[in-house]
Amino acid sequence: MSSTVNDLVRLAREEIGYLEKSRANYDLYGANCLYHKTKFAGADNYTKYSYELKSAKLGHPNGQPWCMTFICWILYKVAGADEADRLLCGMLASASTMDTKDAMIRAGRQVPLNMARAGDIVFRSRKGGGHVGLVVGRSAEGKIITIEGNTSKTDATAWNGGAVAQHTGGSWEWCCRPDYKDADSFRWIQADGHWYYQNGHGENVHGWAKIKETAGPYYHWYWFDSKGAAASGARQIDGKWYFFQPDGDLACAQCVTDTNGALVIWSMTE
Repeated sequence: MSSTVNDLVRLAREEIGYLEKSRANYDLYGANCLYHKTKFAGADNYTKYSYELKSAKLGHPNGQPWCMTFICWILYKVAGADEADRLLCGMLASASTMDTKDAMIRAGRQVPLNMARAGDIVFRSRKGGGHVGLVVGRSAEGKIITIEGNTSKTDATAWNGGAVAQHTGGSWEWCCRPDYKDADSFRWIQADGHWYYQNGHGENVHGWAKIKETAGPYYHWYWFDSKGAAASGARQIDGKWYFFQPDGDLACAQCVTDTNGALVIWSMTE
């Protein structure tokens, strides 16, 4: 894992359990201190994250939904204002989840959800706005693990829960990868008689993935199980049969496609 991502994940984990404050309960230095992690909970979207960013003249006023503010604060604290703004494609001062997502996609920073890794930022939409989380890893089943601001302490699907919490799963729609300069690239790993496609953080890809040849201009479809092993031979996935090349050299496990590159569904019985 890169040093920047390591620091982001560490800081995000330190913030788990922080509760937003109320306007009437807002006193930076008194008994109802804005920085107190768990006491003096409120419901007016007042947080230390907004306070610090606004104090640095980076937008994010208190009193508004703060899931994006939390992400911006983490990047700001770890990388500084200029680098955080670059990583967010010019959107450090914006609390808009969907505007930030759009800016990162326009900058070419979108990656498939099934390749999400620690340090990535995931988004989902809703009428009038959206929600965002920082990816901190993957579960043994391949589900995305996130730390989020302004979410429920227990509900992984919550949009607005007033807390910083860690969740596994969630109905994410987009994944974007900031351009961490110290991050490593993906690579193929062979172990235990199988092939794995591993990111620079030492995590295996799970589910469907379209991967470019190691040397060459072509992409091929692969499917990786819950342990990250590439499928081979006939495999039923979500009720449909596909055929993958047998394990062997690096061309192993390519799924059979038609001349247009579309996956071919086979008529088979178990």
